[in-house]
Amino acid sequence: MPSITTRARSSSVQDEDEEEQGLKSVVVRKKSLEALRESLEVDGSDNSDSDEGSKVITQKKPQPNVLRNGIGAYLKVTLTELFLVSPWKSLLLLFTPLTIMSDKLQWGSGVTFVLGVIALVPWGDRISWVTEDFVKYTNETAGGLFLASVGNLTEIVFCINCLQGDLLRVVQVSMLGSVLSNLLLVLGCAFLTGGTKWEEQSFNKTAAITNSGLLLIAVLSICLPSILDATHTGNGTPASAVSVNLHNLTLPSVPGAPSWLSGTGSLDEETSGGDAPLWLSRFIAIVLVFLYCLLIGFQFITHPHLFEDEEGDESEGILGMYGGIFWMMVITCFIWILSEYVVNQLKTASVDLHMPMLFLSGIVIPIVGNAVEHASAVCFAMHNKMEIALGVAVGSAVQISIFVIPLTVLGGWAMDKEMTLNFHPFETVILLMATIGVSFLVSDGRSHWLKGAMLVSAYVMIAAAFYAHAEPKSMS
Repeated sequence: MPSITTRARSSSVQDEDEEEQGLKSVVVRKKSLEALRESLEVDGSDNSDSDEGSKVITQKKPQPNVLRNGIGAYLKVTLTELFLVSPWKSLLLLFTPLTIMSDKLQWGSGVTFVLGVIALVPWGDRISWVTEDFVKYTNETAGGLFLASVGNLTEIVFCINCLQGDLLRVVQVSMLGSVLSNLLLVLGCAFLTGGTKWEEQSFNKTAAITNSGLLLIAVLSICLPSILDATHTGNGTPASAVSVNLHNLTLPSVPGAPSWLSGTGSLDEETSGGDAPLWLSRFIAIVLVFLYCLLIGFQFITHPHLFEDEEGDESEGILGMYGGIFWMMVITCFIWILSEYVVNQLKTASVDLHMPMLFLSGIVIPIVGNAVEHASAVCFAMHNKMEIALGVAVGSAVQISIFVIPLTVLGGWAMDKEMTLNFHPFETVILLMATIGVSFLVSDGRSHWLKGAMLVSAYVMIAAAFYAHAEPKSMS
């Protein structure tokens, strides 16, 4: 009996040990399965993150209904964000009625011109804000395309008004002045102010070199008509006396407006014709617009990582899609009205203010027009966000060079105006040297305060040269 009892105990102990080992193996297997599941979940989250990163171009955070709190709350928030969010912007909006009063009460062309130019500043800032809010209700690609196209709406409206008033030289000089202001003054101040707080700042060298290359292409397009006109080696002749032979096919010219192939040339000092044929400027303008479309695809579709901000804007939309469209139309109307006042008073204002028209168009108007971009670039540089600061300054210059300038040529073609890319030697050489200098300074992807001082000094000297330059009276 004892042996049987002992044998039974030993068997029970063995069974308990086997059961305990089995439980341990189950626990170990369960832990291993849990570890495997966690690793799979981590891998899946990484994959989902990478998928979301790859789809960042097409998907955006859904926006809430802007009318969820009622129409009264919507109007209160909208009007506050548009007109009362910043004291200085609200103050500048008062210059709009003052401009209208100055024109109606005849305070003088100089006063109306100054008031109108200052009044354009807050409206330009508001159209940018409304556009940025509007694109939150679209996908990344469509929003980027829209933002890039509407970003220079103020300059486009101003140029259209100048074209309608036959102020072709004002269009040329104001666009060139806007490019110089962004490249030298805005970027220089950003480098200078950021360099006073940070010993050295860095930015994306690839994006900077890409923008520099685009600027050089734009300068080349402006140089070609100017060189032909300056050396008198073009084949442009009056439209009434030319016929073009292409592969034994003669196309006689039609009296009247210049055609694509048989146009007159540059903005000559004495006549409307010149040695650089007008069709060349129009052809180059079409090529530049095509290049701009390729840039948009490069920036928002194929290589967005080169141009994206370090911190994405995750804030909710305020205006709503239809509200954004409405306010864009309203603000555009105000910009159009104020631009008309500025353009209409420009000639007499240069006399009242004792300033050359070239200086007002190429220096004063671009500085005031770029005031918001100037301030934002400086603020970003002070916070060491040089990617954004460089995009504000150089990016705006690229858009004007390869989009707005050729658009004015094509717009002049549609309006039967002899708008060309012949900017004349003085302006062309200045733009060429400024572009080469900026390209050299940003090529290393680093900035400091001395680079900013160099750019600002260059702009001051160019401004003095614009003031000293005598524009022939017969130029429009």
